Amino acid sequence: MKTQKHICQSCAAPLSQVFEMGTEKNGTSSPYYCRRCYIMGEFTEPKMDVETMHENVRQRMIKLKFPRFLAKLSADSIFTMKRWAVGASVEEKPAVLIVK
Repeated sequence: MKTQKHICQSCAAPLSQVFEMGTEKNGTSSPYYCRRCYIMGEFTEPKMDVETMHENVRQRMIKLKFPRFLAKLSADSIFTMKRWAVGASVEEKPAVLIVK
């Protein structure tokens, strides 16, 4: 059986619970970004670049005791996130991860 999980389009964190979601300017939950990346319609670190985010995610996963190869593999998905796409809009459709 497959389930769908939304992921943050900035850091690739899972968005499986409402409390994990960032917020839009009107206070509603954002289906696109997590609470660590996006609050009240703005990125928490607007000057961050994709390389810095990649390294932050990799280091965070290593700190959480993920194997290094898995941390790198997961961090590499950052390059495909909507926030880092050229000309991306915050309002684009969220990515969905299919898990078996």
